[in-house]
Amino acid sequence: MDSPYASTLFSTKIWPDFTAHFQNSSSSASYQADVKEFMQMYQADFLQIDHAMVEDYYKQMEEKVQNNILKPSTMAKKFRELHSLAEFIEGQKEHYHIPDTFQDYFYPYLKAVAKVAQYAKSIPIEDIDKLFQAAKDNPMAYCIFALLHRAGLSSTEITALKLENFIAYDNGVFASVPGRQNPCFIPEDAFAILETYLAKRQEHEYLFSNSRGNRLNTMYISRLMKKYTELAGVPNYSAEALRNSCAFTLFSYRATPEQVARQMGVTQIQIKRYKNVSYRDSLLQEANHLVKIKVDLPG
Repeated sequence: MDSPYASTLFSTKIWPDFTAHFQNSSSSASYQADVKEFMQMYQADFLQIDHAMVEDYYKQMEEKVQNNILKPSTMAKKFRELHSLAEFIEGQKEHYHIPDTFQDYFYPYLKAVAKVAQYAKSIPIEDIDKLFQAAKDNPMAYCIFALLHRAGLSSTEITALKLENFIAYDNGVFASVPGRQNPCFIPEDAFAILETYLAKRQEHEYLFSNSRGNRLNTMYISRLMKKYTELAGVPNYSAEALRNSCAFTLFSYRATPEQVARQMGVTQIQIKRYKNVSYRDSLLQEANHLVKIKVDLPG
């Protein structure tokens, strides 16, 4: 390890021992590049890492992901590699006479970066804005897109929705989605769009219906995405990519993996309302309250 910030112990003993089990040189080169980058950023030996350094590193890498400078999968790779090295050192502290204060500070971030990578196929926010602008004259399409993007519902879940699935508590609106164990929180901006749609829709069994009043299928939503991405002049994104943007946005605003998992798991709207009752699980709300992005009403 030829970094000017690497200690003699790290470069002549720990690093050779750690890389000895690698099967090929490309793995060693990848690890070395990321470790040297980390030490260069903080001008410190790897043995001097602390919580503040790793937290700052996570924020900087995440910002690069948001600005399309770094791929989410690359961010995940960096954290896996740095965690692997830190874990190795932590397990050999007595052998190398490393102070007990040394810890693997990368480990707590592994779940978060893995989830970010999982939902990487999302849509840039500027293209989402163009999509909603293109669909503003179609209340049903606009509402479907809002439920995909802001509530994280899938196309299959959306096609199965009925008005009776929505319940308004004092602390917000929730949807009892068929197939889900827990209710799904509906953010205020998405619910306002739903209210506008309900004021104009004809009464049918399902919340969204075709011209004959029949329940939509997922292909119908795929065609809506194709139609309005073309009108918006953006790539032909899928409904799943728009849904992924919900999770990606939540992660970007520091929602925990548990919070994201739970969300993704007219004046007189006939939605069942419970007065003076709050839904007991505030986890779903907390995740969405972190998010500063919202979808405006069409118009």
